[in-house]
Amino acid sequence: MEKSLKEWIDLQLRKNSAATTSSIKQKAIKIFQDIKEAFPSYENITFSASSGWFENFKRREGLHNIKFTGEAASGDHVAARDFPNELNRIIKEGEYLPCQIFNIDETCLYWKRMPKRIYVSLEEKSVSGFKPIKNKVTLTLGSNSTGDYKLKPMLINAFETPRALKGHNKNDLKVIWRSSKKSYMTKYIFREYFKNEL
Repeated sequence: MEKSLKEWIDLQLRKNSAATTSSIKQKAIKIFQDIKEAFPSYENITFSASSGWFENFKRREGLHNIKFTGEAASGDHVAARDFPNELNRIIKEGEYLPCQIFNIDETCLYWKRMPKRIYVSLEEKSVSGFKPIKNKVTLTLGSNSTGDYKLKPMLINAFETPRALKGHNKNDLKVIWRSSKKSYMTKYIFREYFKNEL
């Protein structure tokens, strides 16, 4: 069983896929179940892919855990520090009421993102050829500062009509559906959202 499992881990690495603790344990249980079905004499043997078994398996097969390094975050710290004062000045000069002040933010879900750590053979010091997967959707949320008016959420996908929504009216969704090439918020999409929602 462990030989098949090690081959599967090596295959995952060649396919630029991840072999995490969870996926290795799940695959071990699946391989064991397949063996039990093929050999009825094994029916009374149990296997749970415990943490103890996993630690011993890693040692026997020479596996170690490596961490992916992501892209470095960047930001304008000076502008971020000065922004609250600038915002207060704009609010005072414009004589805006709290109900007229909105906070709109976006968050991304990278639904195909690789885990930060995977298991590889001891010979592998690093993993080359792995490109960060950027498949994502962007969700935009907002409300006014008093909290009594919430904007309808907007979801931005790379595809205008993904396969899962074929035949469905996107206007019936609980979100405003938009698309852009890399699921980014564009100036055009934001202007349209601002004009139609506020």
